[in-house]
Amino acid sequence: MTDLQRLAVLDPARGVQPTPADWERATSVVDRIVADRAADRPAPARRRVTRRGVVGLVAAGAVAVVGAVTVPALLPGPMDRAFASWTPVPGALTGEQVMPQARRCAASGVGSEPAAPVGPSDVLLAERRGVATLLIQRRGSGVIECMSVDDGQPTAMTLTDGPLPPPAAGTVNLETRSSVGSGRDQYSNAVGLVGPSVTGVDLVLADGRTIRTSTGGGWWAAWWPGPEGGEIGSITVVVHRPDGSTTHRIEDL
Repeated sequence: MTDLQRLAVLDPARGVQPTPADWERATSVVDRIVADRAADRPAPARRRVTRRGVVGLVAAGAVAVVGAVTVPALLPGPMDRAFASWTPVPGALTGEQVMPQARRCAASGVGSEPAAPVGPSDVLLAERRGVATLLIQRRGSGVIECMSVDDGQPTAMTLTDGPLPPPAAGTVNLETRSSVGSGRDQYSNAVGLVGPSVTGVDLVLADGRTIRTSTGGGWWAAWWPGPEGGEIGSITVVVHRPDGSTTHRIEDL
């Protein structure tokens, strides 16, 4: 105990009160540690470790868990993994490739006719940025947006409850933009419709970063780490067509 008290003054998280997000990340990580160690250890050598006790120590600061030392800020939550692997250029996916995610999105109950089955043709747009998958898919007569990290539970919202007319040829509109979370867990997204002849849509942030959006099924969409989705004057939209490109403030769409 004397050694622990002497080491405590070196703890970078000393005196920091864990937030609810820290507790959630700590719980998730310790669940995996305890389950993995219990499964790998031979039965005669197993020690009983209660999750509640270990989680309390992890969330409180630096603690040894079967030889591992950890701090809440370093625990890899879903958004930590999503941010670490995020890319400004997405990978395009087909409906067939994202059916597990699409079924989980359908099971979330968001959108009209939540009990309706989902098939590959219901996926209007699917992109992958690192470990995060973003979908826009039909639910009954409506359309929903859905994002999931790894194989976790998705976050879904309704985009429309019925058909929407497409924008004029060569133009796009904005259906929704937002900033979610706070601090280092904050991320933004933007979603809209594309008209005929639009070949691509880019977002340029105030700091000069360019984000290539995904397009498909008459929609465009992107998400990224940061608060810009909730800030006025922070995003420029570049619409590409075969005959050239036009630039707009996102507020003007």
